[in-house]
Amino acid sequence: MTEYNEAWVMSRRNPNHGLAPLKRVLASIGDPQDALCTIHIAGTNGKGSVTNDLKEILKAHGYKVGMFTSPHLVSHRDRIRINDDWISEEVFQKYLDVYLDAILREDLGMFEIDCLIAFSWFKDQKVDYALIECGLGGRLDNTNVIAHPSLAIVTTVAYDHMNILGGRLQQIAFEKAGIIQKRSVCLIGHLPQNTLPVFRRKADRMQASLVQCPPFYDRGPQRFCFDQDEYEVSSFAAYQKYNAALALEGAKLLGISIHTDLTKQALYNAHWAGRFEIVSRKPLIILDGAHNEEGMHALIASMQPLPHPITAVFSALKDKPGQAMAQMLKENCDRLIITQFAGTRADSLADLMIAGCEAETSWQDAIEKAKRETAPEGSIVITGSLYFISLARKYLM
Repeated sequence: MTEYNEAWVMSRRNPNHGLAPLKRVLASIGDPQDALCTIHIAGTNGKGSVTNDLKEILKAHGYKVGMFTSPHLVSHRDRIRINDDWISEEVFQKYLDVYLDAILREDLGMFEIDCLIAFSWFKDQKVDYALIECGLGGRLDNTNVIAHPSLAIVTTVAYDHMNILGGRLQQIAFEKAGIIQKRSVCLIGHLPQNTLPVFRRKADRMQASLVQCPPFYDRGPQRFCFDQDEYEVSSFAAYQKYNAALALEGAKLLGISIHTDLTKQALYNAHWAGRFEIVSRKPLIILDGAHNEEGMHALIASMQPLPHPITAVFSALKDKPGQAMAQMLKENCDRLIITQFAGTRADSLADLMIAGCEAETSWQDAIEKAKRETAPEGSIVITGSLYFISLARKYLM
């Protein structure tokens, strides 16, 4: 007899059947997603960080904030949280039991079930804002069932998931722009010039306002100037300033005063696990979820001030340009150890391997080797996939 629980949900593959099945279930329970004040966030990279920064700012201003992100880093339930509290096992199970007939009838996959539970819980808990991060793309993403978002944000557009989203940047931009709804407001980051017409056309067609995030000015490590004011982030990652600027502009569009000590402190307090996260010192061990070429470029820029020798431990998913990412890393560290991890989407060591690197079949052995053979004054960077660093984080912490 099947046991319908959280583990069962996690085992559910996402059927490629469009948005209609989830929409039908949501409509049958009164469309909870449309009873919420939602901020819908898409983009190739930076979605989680922008979502988290915005959550911290809204929370600091006294709002109750629901947050839906993916993939999970510690527990499946950390995808669904209110303020900083994950949905509990009991509550997750309660909603699963209530909606089980509809889930089975419509053959919903894991991500669809998570969306259904998140929207329902956020509505029942009367959150002031629900921050909803797209899983993949935008137009056909299961989160794209929100009719009236208070704000849509697109962080970046770069090459990723080309087998699904298309091989040209304009195709990828078209998918991301799919979250722009009728008479809504969409904030876009610093996107490639050739993708801007795609967003303008979609906004015009939807009678929506398109807002381009103003630039920020670097003021050295962890500091930047935005909207004629100075801010600080706690992360040493250069790319987090870009994400913070987007979150500040998003907060401004929601009517939040950003030129306050409250906002500045909230932004500084925003820690997003797995993004240039320091988990140990002597040697310095950093986890970073760079999982595509754009993410790897951003990571490498942030690695420049790290103390040498730098050892990188790398693994990636099958649908990523693994060897190209490994080559980028190799050129920017003193030593690269390539490994593999279990999972249907994980790439094999043989397919990731490039010349001049070390191979370790077990990712645990790869980490132990890096720890054992990197000088105490050096650095270890573990990267290549959010799924991989989730395992490494649990192992190290």
